[in-house]
Amino acid sequence: MRRGTRSMSRLYDAHLEPSGLSISQFSLLSVIAQTPDIRSADLGTVMGMERTTLVRNLAPLRDSGLIEVTRRKGERSHGYALTENGRARLAEARPLWLAAQAAFEREFGAERSARLRMDNLEVGKLIAPPI
Repeated sequence: MRRGTRSMSRLYDAHLEPSGLSISQFSLLSVIAQTPDIRSADLGTVMGMERTTLVRNLAPLRDSGLIEVTRRKGERSHGYALTENGRARLAEARPLWLAAQAAFEREFGAERSARLRMDNLEVGKLIAPPI
């Protein structure tokens, strides 16, 4: 399973290369776009990442000006939101991601790909339930 996952990551990374984003970065930006001001703990849960891994993956996005740290009034925790540059980069990368997905489906088959995605989501729920 890990070998297959690495192969898929390489496929998506190759397609996303013109955007300057890795598949992990694209995924983080996508989740943050869908859930503005998402708290670190919730983002880690959704992504299935431990805190240190999450922080290490978020740092380049923050340093590049693609995300910003947000503070909720009266709370000590902080969240993340896309900047205007982050929204633009995500919009630029989305067609590249779709092209990677189409390439995978051509090789693997649309029905098998859909089944694999569903199975992968189920495995993820067993390991780290969604928020």
